[in-house]
Amino acid sequence: LALGNVISALGDQSKKVVHVPYRDSKLTRLLQDSLGGNSQTIMIACVSPSDRDFMETLNTLKYANRARNIKNKVVVNQDKTSQQISALRAEIARLQMELMEYKAGKRVIGEDGSEGYSDLFRENAMLQKENSALRMRVKAMQEAIDAINSRVTHLMSQEANLMLAKAGEAGLTHGAVDQPWQRR
Repeated sequence: LALGNVISALGDQSKKVVHVPYRDSKLTRLLQDSLGGNSQTIMIACVSPSDRDFMETLNTLKYANRARNIKNKVVVNQDKTSQQISALRAEIARLQMELMEYKAGKRVIGEDGSEGYSDLFRENAMLQKENSALRMRVKAMQEAIDAINSRVTHLMSQEANLMLAKAGEAGLTHGAVDQPWQRR
């Protein structure tokens, strides 16, 4: 009965009841945080398909409908000190990144006290990009040279085979054929 009163008070949107009778029983007192507090709660209603239990099933469904109307607004419980701690940790991480940029030479402080990015760092980044592009060109040219050398070797072997075939037709011996790449 006390649990039903609490659920009715929480679930009835039209009445806007100011007082919810949590203190009427020990059960409602224990379930106070789960029912109307800052939490997500699941309620399961067990019903019976038997005709004999019709009234109990109907009352259970009415109770479940009232419980379904309860709307909790869940908010993360976080006190101000933990918010400050997380903000300070974020600031520490940001300052450590800034310090690493200064140590790496990426950032500099000018004579007038203004912060800026180092010209050397920019030039270094540009030279690294240019170096990378030149390496790619060298690699492409090396692949082209390898392909041409392979083609030249293949053509020379075809020419030698053709000359051997001509020499065989002319009746010459194998040693008498002069290879074009050999100098005597």
